[in-house]
Amino acid sequence: MKSVLFAGVAALALFANGAYAADDAKTAKPEPAKPLVAWPEPNLDVFDAGFDYAYGAKFMSDYIVRGISNSAHRPAGSVYEELRYGWFYTGLAATNVTLATSPLAEIDITAGIRPTWGPLTLDFGAIYYAYPSNHQQWFIGGAIPVTTFKNSYTALPTTAFDPSYVEIYFKPSWAVNDYLTLGGQIAYAPNWNNYSAHALYSEINAKVVPFANTDYSGLSLSGAFGHYYIGNSSPAYGGSYIDPDYAFLATGILGTKGFKFASYNTWNVGASYNWNVVTLDLRYYDSNLTRAGCFLNTSDPAGNYVASVNTLTGQSSSSWCGARFVASLSIDFSSATFK
Repeated sequence: MKSVLFAGVAALALFANGAYAADDAKTAKPEPAKPLVAWPEPNLDVFDAGFDYAYGAKFMSDYIVRGISNSAHRPAGSVYEELRYGWFYTGLAATNVTLATSPLAEIDITAGIRPTWGPLTLDFGAIYYAYPSNHQQWFIGGAIPVTTFKNSYTALPTTAFDPSYVEIYFKPSWAVNDYLTLGGQIAYAPNWNNYSAHALYSEINAKVVPFANTDYSGLSLSGAFGHYYIGNSSPAYGGSYIDPDYAFLATGILGTKGFKFASYNTWNVGASYNWNVVTLDLRYYDSNLTRAGCFLNTSDPAGNYVASVNTLTGQSSSSWCGARFVASLSIDFSSATFK
Protein backbone atom coordinates (compact mmCIF):
# COMPACT_ATOMS: atom_id res chain seq x y z
CA MET A 1 0.00 0.00 0.00
CA LYS A 2 2.84 2.40 0.86
CA SER A 3 4.57 1.68 -2.45
CA VAL A 4 1.38 2.42 -4.38
CA LEU A 5 0.93 5.70 -2.46
CA PHE A 6 4.58 6.69 -3.13
CA ALA A 7 4.23 5.97 -6.85
CA GLY A 8 1.13 8.14 -7.01
CA VAL A 9 2.81 11.06 -5.27
CA ALA A 10 5.84 10.78 -7.61
CA ALA A 11 3.62 10.75 -10.70
CA LEU A 12 1.71 13.78 -9.43
CA ALA A 13 5.03 15.64 -8.84
CA LEU A 14 6.29 14.83 -12.33
CA PHE A 15 3.00 15.99 -13.84
CA ALA A 16 3.14 19.22 -11.86
CA ASN A 17 6.73 19.91 -12.89
CA GLY A 18 5.86 19.24 -16.50
CA ALA A 19 2.88 21.57 -16.25
CA TYR A 20 5.00 24.32 -14.69
CA ALA A 21 7.67 23.82 -17.37
CA ALA A 22 5.05 24.09 -20.09
CA ASP A 23 3.69 27.25 -18.49
CA ASP A 24 7.23 28.69 -18.26
CA ALA A 25 7.83 27.87 -21.92
CA LYS A 26 4.63 29.66 -22.85
CA THR A 27 5.39 32.73 -20.74
CA ALA A 28 9.18 32.92 -21.44
CA LYS A 29 10.04 35.85 -23.69
CA PRO A 30 12.30 35.19 -26.68
CA GLU A 31 15.63 37.00 -26.77
CA PRO A 32 15.30 40.30 -28.60
CA ALA A 33 16.74 40.29 -32.10
CA LYS A 34 19.89 42.30 -32.66
CA PRO A 35 19.21 45.64 -34.32
CA LEU A 36 20.00 45.96 -38.00
CA VAL A 37 22.20 48.96 -37.20
CA ALA A 38 24.22 49.36 -34.01
CA TRP A 39 24.30 53.04 -33.07
CA PRO A 40 27.12 54.81 -31.18
CA GLU A 41 26.86 55.07 -27.40
CA PRO A 42 28.73 58.25 -26.34
CA ASN A 43 30.38 58.11 -22.94
CA LEU A 44 33.15 59.78 -20.96
CA ASP A 45 34.62 56.66 -19.35
CA VAL A 46 38.16 57.63 -20.29
CA PHE A 47 39.86 55.10 -17.99
CA ASP A 48 37.05 52.55 -17.64
CA ALA A 49 38.68 49.94 -19.89
CA GLY A 50 41.73 49.79 -17.62
CA PHE A 51 45.16 48.49 -18.67
CA ASP A 52 45.55 46.40 -21.83
CA TYR A 53 48.31 45.40 -24.21
CA ALA A 54 48.87 43.79 -27.60
CA TYR A 55 51.88 42.51 -29.51
CA GLY A 56 52.59 40.38 -32.52
CA ALA A 57 54.46 39.77 -35.75
CA LYS A 58 53.66 39.85 -39.45
CA PHE A 59 55.32 38.20 -42.43
CA MET A 60 54.61 39.64 -45.91
CA SER A 61 55.53 38.69 -49.47
CA ASP A 62 55.78 42.47 -50.11
CA TYR A 63 55.58 45.50 -47.83
CA ILE A 64 53.20 47.88 -49.62
CA VAL A 65 52.21 51.20 -48.04
CA ARG A 66 49.58 53.31 -49.80
CA GLY A 67 50.26 51.69 -53.15
CA ILE A 68 54.08 51.83 -53.03
CA SER A 69 56.41 48.98 -52.11
CA ASN A 70 58.73 49.83 -49.23
CA SER A 71 60.63 46.57 -49.72
CA ALA A 72 61.31 46.77 -53.49
CA HIS A 73 58.80 43.93 -53.99
CA ARG A 74 60.77 41.65 -51.69
CA PRO A 75 59.47 39.76 -48.62
CA ALA A 76 59.42 41.67 -45.35
CA GLY A 77 58.65 41.09 -41.69
CA SER A 78 57.56 43.31 -38.83
CA VAL A 79 57.02 43.14 -35.08
CA TYR A 80 54.92 45.47 -32.94
CA GLU A 81 53.70 46.15 -29.43
CA GLU A 82 51.01 48.46 -28.05
CA LEU A 83 50.24 49.48 -24.47
CA ARG A 84 46.82 50.91 -23.57
CA TYR A 85 45.25 52.46 -20.53
CA GLY A 86 41.62 53.32 -21.04
CA TRP A 87 41.42 55.41 -24.20
CA PHE A 88 45.14 56.25 -24.27
CA TYR A 89 47.75 54.19 -26.10
CA THR A 90 51.33 54.14 -27.30
CA GLY A 91 52.99 51.73 -29.67
CA LEU A 92 56.24 50.69 -31.33
CA ALA A 93 56.79 48.73 -34.56
CA ALA A 94 59.82 47.74 -36.63
CA THR A 95 59.85 46.58 -40.27
CA ASN A 96 62.70 45.74 -42.61
CA VAL A 97 62.66 47.94 -45.73
CA THR A 98 64.50 48.49 -49.01
CA LEU A 99 64.48 52.23 -49.76
CA ALA A 100 66.58 54.71 -51.71
CA THR A 101 68.59 55.80 -48.66
CA SER A 102 69.19 52.20 -47.47
CA PRO A 103 68.08 52.64 -43.84
CA LEU A 104 68.51 49.81 -41.38
CA ALA A 105 64.73 49.55 -40.84
CA GLU A 106 61.52 51.50 -40.52
CA ILE A 107 60.71 52.25 -36.87
CA ASP A 108 57.17 53.50 -36.18
CA ILE A 109 56.46 55.23 -32.87
CA THR A 110 52.80 56.00 -32.20
CA ALA A 111 50.75 57.67 -29.47
CA GLY A 112 47.13 58.68 -29.33
CA ILE A 113 43.67 58.47 -27.84
CA ARG A 114 41.05 55.93 -28.95
CA PRO A 115 37.56 56.59 -27.56
CA THR A 116 35.22 53.61 -27.90
CA TRP A 117 31.52 54.43 -28.00
CA GLY A 118 29.88 51.04 -28.39
CA PRO A 119 30.28 50.08 -32.07
CA LEU A 120 32.02 53.39 -32.91
CA THR A 121 35.77 53.81 -32.43
CA LEU A 122 37.46 57.20 -32.82
CA ASP A 123 41.24 57.04 -33.13
CA PHE A 124 43.24 60.30 -32.92
CA GLY A 125 47.02 60.09 -32.85
CA ALA A 126 50.45 60.81 -34.27
CA ILE A 127 53.13 58.57 -35.71
CA TYR A 128 56.83 59.16 -36.17
CA TYR A 129 58.35 57.24 -39.08
CA ALA A 130 62.03 56.83 -38.22
CA TYR A 131 64.61 55.55 -40.73
CA PRO A 132 67.99 55.18 -38.96
CA SER A 133 71.38 55.00 -40.69
CA ASN A 134 70.65 56.57 -44.10
CA HIS A 135 72.88 57.25 -47.11
CA GLN A 136 71.80 60.36 -48.98
CA GLN A 137 71.77 60.23 -52.80
CA TRP A 138 73.09 63.04 -55.02
CA PHE A 139 72.72 63.79 -58.71
CA ILE A 140 76.28 64.08 -60.08
CA GLY A 141 76.77 67.70 -61.01
CA GLY A 142 73.00 68.12 -61.04
CA ALA A 143 72.62 65.36 -63.65
CA ILE A 144 72.20 61.59 -63.71
CA PRO A 145 73.39 59.10 -62.56
CA VAL A 146 73.80 59.51 -58.79
CA THR A 147 76.31 58.98 -56.01
CA THR A 148 75.94 58.59 -52.26
CA PHE A 149 78.18 61.60 -51.64
CA LYS A 150 78.24 65.23 -52.78
CA ASN A 151 80.94 65.21 -55.43
CA SER A 152 80.64 68.81 -56.67
CA TYR A 153 79.24 72.21 -55.79
CA THR A 154 76.50 71.83 -58.42
CA ALA A 155 75.37 68.40 -57.23
CA LEU A 156 71.69 68.14 -56.27
CA PRO A 157 70.29 65.81 -53.58
CA THR A 158 67.76 63.31 -54.85
CA THR A 159 66.81 62.23 -51.31
CA ALA A 160 66.72 63.90 -47.93
CA PHE A 161 69.65 63.23 -45.62
CA ASP A 162 67.18 61.68 -43.18
CA PRO A 163 63.67 60.89 -44.54
CA SER A 164 62.15 60.48 -41.05
CA TYR A 165 58.98 62.51 -40.48
CA VAL A 166 55.86 62.95 -38.32
CA GLU A 167 52.26 62.35 -39.37
CA ILE A 168 49.04 63.07 -37.47
CA TYR A 169 45.95 61.00 -38.18
CA PHE A 170 42.28 60.35 -37.49
CA LYS A 171 40.97 56.80 -38.07
CA PRO A 172 37.27 56.29 -37.26
CA SER A 173 35.56 52.91 -37.63
CA TRP A 174 31.93 51.89 -37.13
CA ALA A 175 30.82 48.27 -36.64
CA VAL A 176 27.39 48.76 -38.21
CA ASN A 177 26.41 45.19 -37.28
CA ASP A 178 27.99 41.74 -37.01
CA TYR A 179 28.42 41.64 -40.78
CA LEU A 180 29.65 45.10 -41.79
CA THR A 181 32.27 47.57 -40.53
CA LEU A 182 32.86 50.94 -42.19
CA GLY A 183 35.95 53.06 -41.68
CA GLY A 184 38.10 55.89 -42.92
CA GLN A 185 41.38 57.69 -42.43
CA ILE A 186 42.76 61.21 -42.68
CA ALA A 187 46.53 61.60 -42.27
CA TYR A 188 48.56 64.81 -42.61
CA ALA A 189 52.33 65.24 -42.73
CA PRO A 190 53.72 68.81 -42.68
CA ASN A 191 57.18 67.63 -43.79
CA TRP A 192 56.70 64.47 -45.84
CA ASN A 193 59.89 62.38 -46.02
CA ASN A 194 61.74 65.49 -44.84
CA TYR A 195 61.38 67.15 -48.28
CA SER A 196 59.53 70.16 -46.77
CA ALA A 197 56.46 68.95 -48.70
CA HIS A 198 52.95 68.89 -47.25
CA ALA A 199 51.09 65.59 -47.70
CA LEU A 200 47.47 64.61 -47.05
CA TYR A 201 46.19 61.04 -47.30
CA SER A 202 42.44 60.32 -47.21
CA GLU A 203 40.81 56.89 -47.31
CA ILE A 204 37.51 55.07 -47.04
CA ASN A 205 37.40 51.37 -46.24
CA ALA A 206 34.96 48.57 -45.47
CA LYS A 207 35.02 45.05 -44.05
CA VAL A 208 32.36 42.36 -44.55
CA VAL A 209 32.04 39.17 -42.48
CA PRO A 210 29.68 37.06 -44.62
CA PHE A 211 29.38 34.16 -42.17
CA ALA A 212 29.20 36.06 -38.88
CA ASN A 213 27.97 34.07 -35.85
CA THR A 214 28.77 30.74 -37.54
CA ASP A 215 31.71 28.35 -37.48
CA TYR A 216 33.15 30.31 -40.43
CA SER A 217 33.05 33.74 -38.84
CA GLY A 218 36.84 34.01 -39.19
CA LEU A 219 36.46 34.74 -42.90
CA SER A 220 36.23 38.39 -43.93
CA LEU A 221 36.40 40.45 -47.13
CA SER A 222 37.77 43.99 -47.08
CA GLY A 223 38.88 46.81 -49.31
CA ALA A 224 39.99 50.44 -49.30
CA PHE A 225 40.25 53.38 -51.66
CA GLY A 226 42.52 56.31 -50.92
CA HIS A 227 43.92 59.51 -52.41
CA TYR A 228 47.39 60.80 -51.60
CA TYR A 229 48.06 64.47 -52.21
CA ILE A 230 51.76 65.39 -51.95
CA GLY A 231 52.87 68.99 -52.42
CA ASN A 232 56.06 70.74 -53.48
CA SER A 233 59.54 69.93 -52.26
CA SER A 234 62.15 72.39 -51.08
CA PRO A 235 63.91 74.12 -54.05
CA ALA A 236 67.13 72.47 -52.83
CA TYR A 237 66.09 69.26 -54.59
CA GLY A 238 65.99 70.80 -58.07
CA GLY A 239 63.41 70.34 -60.81
CA SER A 240 61.23 67.68 -62.27
CA TYR A 241 59.80 66.87 -65.70
CA ILE A 242 56.46 66.33 -63.90
CA ASP A 243 56.34 70.09 -63.22
CA PRO A 244 58.67 71.75 -65.77
CA ASP A 245 58.01 75.27 -64.45
CA TYR A 246 58.90 74.20 -60.94
CA ALA A 247 61.34 76.90 -59.94
CA PHE A 248 61.90 79.56 -62.58
CA LEU A 249 60.51 83.06 -62.64
CA ALA A 250 59.63 84.87 -65.89
CA THR A 251 63.20 86.13 -66.04
CA GLY A 252 64.56 82.60 -65.90
CA ILE A 253 66.05 83.17 -62.46
CA LEU A 254 65.72 80.29 -60.03
CA GLY A 255 62.66 80.85 -57.89
CA THR A 256 61.62 79.62 -54.47
CA LYS A 257 59.19 76.88 -55.49
CA GLY A 258 60.38 73.28 -55.40
CA PHE A 259 59.09 70.60 -57.74
CA LYS A 260 55.69 68.99 -57.31
CA PHE A 261 55.54 65.35 -56.20
CA ALA A 262 53.05 63.05 -57.92
CA SER A 263 49.64 62.86 -56.24
CA TYR A 264 47.67 59.69 -56.93
CA ASN A 265 44.84 57.29 -56.09
CA THR A 266 45.44 53.88 -54.57
CA TRP A 267 43.20 50.94 -53.69
CA ASN A 268 43.27 47.39 -52.38
CA VAL A 269 40.86 44.48 -51.96
CA GLY A 270 41.36 41.11 -50.32
CA ALA A 271 40.20 38.26 -48.12
CA SER A 272 41.37 37.25 -44.64
CA TYR A 273 40.85 34.24 -42.43
CA ASN A 274 41.42 34.44 -38.68
CA TRP A 275 41.90 31.36 -36.51
CA ASN A 276 42.64 32.04 -32.85
CA VAL A 277 45.77 34.27 -32.95
CA VAL A 278 46.71 33.61 -36.58
CA THR A 279 45.42 35.58 -39.59
CA LEU A 280 46.11 34.79 -43.25
CA ASP A 281 45.50 37.65 -45.70
CA LEU A 282 45.54 37.57 -49.52
CA ARG A 283 45.30 41.04 -51.07
CA TYR A 284 45.51 42.89 -54.39
CA TYR A 285 47.07 46.38 -54.42
CA ASP A 286 47.12 48.93 -57.21
CA SER A 287 47.36 52.68 -57.95
CA ASN A 288 47.22 55.10 -60.87
CA LEU A 289 50.83 56.22 -60.40
CA THR A 290 52.87 56.13 -63.58
CA ARG A 291 56.33 54.59 -63.51
CA ALA A 292 57.79 58.09 -63.82
CA GLY A 293 55.64 59.38 -60.96
CA CYS A 294 56.63 56.34 -58.92
CA PHE A 295 60.31 57.23 -59.34
CA LEU A 296 59.63 60.84 -58.40
CA ASN A 297 58.02 59.79 -55.10
CA THR A 298 60.50 57.03 -54.24
CA SER A 299 63.89 58.02 -55.77
CA ASP A 300 64.27 54.33 -56.66
CA PRO A 301 68.04 53.99 -57.39
CA ALA A 302 67.33 51.74 -60.38
CA GLY A 303 65.38 54.59 -61.96
CA ASN A 304 68.49 56.74 -62.26
CA TYR A 305 70.11 54.16 -64.51
CA VAL A 306 67.03 54.10 -66.71
CA ALA A 307 67.24 57.89 -67.09
CA SER A 308 70.97 57.81 -67.80
CA VAL A 309 70.47 55.53 -70.82
CA ASN A 310 67.29 57.30 -71.96
CA THR A 311 68.97 60.42 -73.32
CA LEU A 312 65.94 61.47 -75.39
CA THR A 313 63.52 62.08 -72.53
CA GLY A 314 65.75 61.89 -69.48
CA GLN A 315 62.82 60.36 -67.60
CA SER A 316 63.54 57.99 -64.77
CA SER A 317 61.06 55.25 -63.91
CA SER A 318 60.43 52.83 -61.06
CA SER A 319 58.63 49.51 -60.71
CA TRP A 320 58.05 49.95 -56.96
CA CYS A 321 54.37 50.88 -57.65
CA GLY A 322 51.58 49.30 -59.68
CA ALA A 323 49.46 46.16 -59.42
CA ARG A 324 50.60 43.52 -56.95
CA PHE A 325 49.20 40.48 -55.13
CA VAL A 326 50.47 40.15 -51.57
CA ALA A 327 50.16 37.31 -49.05
CA SER A 328 50.71 37.96 -45.36
CA LEU A 329 50.57 35.92 -42.17
CA SER A 330 49.98 37.66 -38.83
CA ILE A 331 50.28 36.39 -35.27
CA ASP A 332 48.62 38.67 -32.70
CA PHE A 333 48.38 38.42 -28.92
CA SER A 334 46.67 40.64 -26.38
CA SER A 335 45.87 40.60 -22.67
CA ALA A 336 42.54 38.95 -23.56
CA THR A 337 44.39 36.04 -25.21
CA PHE A 338 45.53 34.66 -21.87
CA LYS A 339 42.32 35.11 -19.87
